[in-house]
Parts: sequence; structure tokens; C-alpha cells
Amino acid sequence: MLNITFIFLEASIEPIPESIWNHPAVQKDSKRRKRSPAEILLDDSKHHAAMKNLENREKRGRPDIIHMCLLSIFDSPIGGLSDVYVHTIDGKIIGFSKGLRLPRNYNRFVGLMEQLLKEGKIKSGGKTLIEIKDHDLESLLRSVNPSQTSQILLLTEKGEELDGLQLDLDLNLTPNLVILIGAFPHGDFDRKVMESIQKFNPISISLGKRSYTSLYVTNRVICLLENSLRRLRDGR
Repeated sequence: MLNITFIFLEASIEPIPESIWNHPAVQKDSKRRKRSPAEILLDDSKHHAAMKNLENREKRGRPDIIHMCLLSIFDSPIGGLSDVYVHTIDGKIIGFSKGLRLPRNYNRFVGLMEQLLKEGKIKSGGKTLIEIKDHDLESLLRSVNPSQTSQILLLTEKGEELDGLQLDLDLNLTPNLVILIGAFPHGDFDRKVMESIQKFNPISISLGKRSYTSLYVTNRVICLLENSLRRLRDGR
């Protein structure tokens, strides 16, 4: 049986950095929400002016990107078959239960992520739905590839162009498929992130000759997987 794992890389799920807590834009949001800046998710739409001098500023403050990607995954039948993890820009690993129903409303999603960062896990009915894992990226990749038989695919514009036939071959040849997708708006993968990934000999693939949004890449991969699994099931 095929096991599919999605890992979204460098997602903007982080609290407001202490270095900008006193900025007027942050203080305004803190007072409006009646919360400490330490308990508020960094969001470019609200904290843009405060983020001007942050390191890696172009990759931060966009939790909407991972929200949309996760909704696409969990809206699809693939979501019920896949293990889904989010690697955050500050190195945390978040695990999601299969078939999870995430809030569709963005503000509710932000509130859920703020609760997760504060408490470490989200539970309902005695079941853990979302939790911060005791992993870094390298140990996560090792845990989802214990026998080193997984096919690890890194989606990057610098990779070989992928078509449906190649994906069919991958599904036929491997019982475990790990798919790595960047979840940031601009820039390239962090050097240390790439060093961790390269230890597992990933296959770098692209969907074309240009840069695509994380949501587009996620949706294309979902469609390719659904079509490939259907053909495998039908014996074609």
C-alpha cells in the first residue's frame, strides 16, 4: 500500500518577534485583540510597517499561504490518505491528523495556530488533531523514511520538469512517497534547510520553467496524484 507524506517547508507560522513588539503597528494590533504580542501570529497584512527590518522579511508574515495549501490537501481524497506536516520558518514541525477539517475562515485558522503555539497541541474529543512534534526537519525526514526506501520529491523551479507519466512510474516503484513543497511567498529555500534535505537524496522536480505559487504547486501535485492513483487502481 502506498504511503504519501506531504511536508510544507518554511511556512510563516511564527509569533511576532520580540524585536518589534514595541512598534506602533504591533501595539495597535495587541490592544485591539487584548493579547500580548508574544501570543499573536506575525501577519504581513497587519504588521507590514513593523516588519521592514526583519531578517528574511520577504519570506515571513504570510500564514495565509499555508492555510490555503492545507485546505486544498484536506479537501481532497488525498488528504485522507496522507500524512501532512508543516515545517515553520523558525524550525518547528507541526503534524496534522489525517482527514482533518481545518477552519475555512482565515481569522479562525490564525486563532487556532496561535493556540497551538501556546499550548503545543490541539485536541478534540480526546483525540490530538494538531501538534508540535519533537522533531527538526532532518529527524522528521528520517522518521518518515525509516527503511530509506521512500521516494523523496522536492518541488523546485530548479528541478527536472515533471509530467504525469513520471509520477505514475514513481508510484509504481515505491511504497512510500514524500513530497516537499515550499510554503513561502518569495525567495529560495534556506541553505540549512537544503543541507538537511540533500542528506536524503531527493529528486528535484519542477512543474515548469517559471516560479509558481505554493497553492498552484500543491493543487497540481494533488491532481497528478489523484489521476495516477486512479490509473493504478484501475490497472491501467
